[in-house]
Amino acid sequence: MFRPARWARRRPVVAVLALTALALLLRLVALGDRTVHWDEARVAYWTLRYVRGAGFAYRPIIHGPFVPIVAGALFERLGPTAFVARLPVAVIGGLAPLSALLFRRPGESAGPATDRLPRLGLSDAETVALAALLAGTPTLVYYSRFMRSDVPLAVFALFALGCTVRALATGRRRHVVAAGLFAGLAVPTKENVVLYAACAVGTAAVAVGWPAVGSLLPWRESAADPPPETALRDSLVRARAVAARHLPAVPLALLVALVPIVFFLAPRGPAGDPSLGAALAGDAGWLGLIERATLGTWETFRSSLWTGSRSHSYPEYAGKLWGYLLVGALPVAVGAGAAFVRELRSPSRPIVVPLVAWGVASMLGYPLATDIPAPWISIHLLMPLLVPAAVGWVALARGRAWEFTVDGPADGAADRLPDADARKRYARYALAALVVLSAVQVPLVLAATSITPPLYVNVLAQSAQPPDDLSPVQATVADAADDGGVLFYGEEYYLPNESVDRTPPADGENWLGWWLNRLPMAWYAEQADAPTAYARGADALSERASIPPVVFADPSEADSAAAVLTDRGYQRTRYDLGLYHEQAVVTFVDESRLDRGRTNRSAHGWPIVGVRRA
Repeated sequence: MFRPARWARRRPVVAVLALTALALLLRLVALGDRTVHWDEARVAYWTLRYVRGAGFAYRPIIHGPFVPIVAGALFERLGPTAFVARLPVAVIGGLAPLSALLFRRPGESAGPATDRLPRLGLSDAETVALAALLAGTPTLVYYSRFMRSDVPLAVFALFALGCTVRALATGRRRHVVAAGLFAGLAVPTKENVVLYAACAVGTAAVAVGWPAVGSLLPWRESAADPPPETALRDSLVRARAVAARHLPAVPLALLVALVPIVFFLAPRGPAGDPSLGAALAGDAGWLGLIERATLGTWETFRSSLWTGSRSHSYPEYAGKLWGYLLVGALPVAVGAGAAFVRELRSPSRPIVVPLVAWGVASMLGYPLATDIPAPWISIHLLMPLLVPAAVGWVALARGRAWEFTVDGPADGAADRLPDADARKRYARYALAALVVLSAVQVPLVLAATSITPPLYVNVLAQSAQPPDDLSPVQATVADAADDGGVLFYGEEYYLPNESVDRTPPADGENWLGWWLNRLPMAWYAEQADAPTAYARGADALSERASIPPVVFADPSEADSAAAVLTDRGYQRTRYDLGLYHEQAVVTFVDESRLDRGRTNRSAHGWPIVGVRRA
């Protein structure tokens, strides 16, 4: 029997599920078409090395092991392609809208009123708005189609936050345990999980102290606000009651969090001792493995380049990161700002101000903490603003936009100021312009970044994104795999030997800078299981008994290579490897030797690659 009340309760769930399907579609269609970024090639290379028996241990140079380990398992089953490399991040990003249901306001049957804070929840419309922002924000879409750990970290953190809010809103301790699980999954994604933890603590402090601070604001509409000392005392009492309710579940939550931490951060294979395999086989103790995965990982992180000092220009980095936030997530910024200003005047959502404070702290802190002002950093700026943005956009849609203009004290003193009406009118015009701009910007940025092939100047792409289509290079390397492979020529591509890059560099190894210059060609060689060789100069190249059919040279050294290779029938082609022509590679190809390799390629153009184990 159809029951309208039950259907009304289910409609937001159906809407969120539809938006999740849309999010997955945006992230999975043509996922492997874009040329791999240098960072993707770097992580995918060592992931495939791990699959082929080199072992794996946490190395800060490729960030946390979550994405490589999950992608490695898919490589074994589906093959090492760009689509498969990006698939874990795309699926996680596509499922992000489901987290909106955790923030939804609980029903009356959620639990005793004394054990919960139902005002923390979002309305049905706000829940759907949050899912829509997670599904369609251009920055989240673009970097969900990218083999990086930023989206998994942000999504796991959002789920952990949602479970925490759910626990506080319902009084149910099981949500605390679920929050522990998602927090544990976030830890092995990327090092700035440390900043997330610090911001979470600060957010909790703001949530406790804000009622007292808010009561001091002279423009509050409510005249019933208690004195600041009373508001603070009441807030502390509530915080104490909440802690007493949920602290018994914290030990179990920490234990649950430890499971993914140890599973992903424990060494695998010959890369470390003790290893996860040895512990599972009974050849190593679990306590030693847990210590290695936790304290050992922390010591590795502390000695890494990510904890070093920063000497860059703060205004320059801040300007770039804030610009990326506005370009790739303008609706999030506008909605969060609108909700915050409205909350200052008429408090209704206790969650808004603490999360905006988290976002502001991230906007001020990341320009100090990051080593490069990359656009993917904006993911961590927008994540805490998503929930406030959903609140703000629903209020805008319901015609309450004018409540966002702060006129002054509630007693009407501001209305006596000169030009008060004009200032209100201009504020409304500015807000309307932002709303229209946000609505227009999203499809334009999506089309220019994730839906159509990337342009030379992609507003969300980092400079190490090759603008040229490198599929001919990939195909050529695959063709050469059975006939000598590839050769890297010149000082730019120097390595002490061709096996030093078997695993990511440990502390004290200084070959990384040269090896990075080989990207993304090194990934294509490993993907095709093609052998690699090196020649430092023209003499070393001409003295070789056999030169591989594919030679890579830096443009600055291409002429000296051409002096040897052109007379031997090699054809020369240049490809840009950076968006702004900062990097390039010159390929020399002996087409006459590649016919045999072409017969070993699959019908769809991907090389047939058997996964080998050393």
